[in-house]
Amino acid sequence: MKLIIGLVIAFALAAMGVWLIDIASDRESAVEITARVPAYTNWECGYPDQPDCSVEFEAYVGEKYDVRRIRYGKDFMAIKIRKGDSSGWVFSGEGVRVYAEPNT
Repeated sequence: MKLIIGLVIAFALAAMGVWLIDIASDRESAVEITARVPAYTNWECGYPDQPDCSVEFEAYVGEKYDVRRIRYGKDFMAIKIRKGDSSGWVFSGEGVRVYAEPNT
């Protein structure tokens, strides 16, 4: 029984480690806003005809935004950015470019 509990704890810690590494990898990315784009409250707003999608704030050209998370949907990449105390999701494409930091 102790072996099973130990294995469950080890597996949970390994899964949490992979998740934290994924978050850290996302946060190393940089986003460039090349046109004014809305930042939505939910990443699923990238899908057409989503109810309850509202704009959290507008992302403007030349402003610096911290990347918090990156999610992938069908045919789009959603990037969670932070502006002050607000965070919202923008979508890679027209007006938004994402750059990954080189691994050295």
